[in-house]
Amino acid sequence: MTNHRLSVEQKFNLESAFREIDACEDIEQLRQLTKQIITAQENEKAFAREAIVQIRREVEASAARRFGFA
Repeated sequence: MTNHRLSVEQKFNLESAFREIDACEDIEQLRQLTKQIITAQENEKAFAREAIVQIRREVEASAARRFGFA
């Protein structure tokens, strides 16, 4: 897995999670942890997608004002 431009804090959190997973011997706990991780990942993707849409709208509105279209 490639870690693109993770901050020190993100790397620390990742390593902490990996250690927790490695130490876990309870399959139900692993299932719950996996579900939490997948949910968090999908929520982050949704947030990023919405942020991109909002930024695009703001850029387009700014360009329209600048060129007299609004």
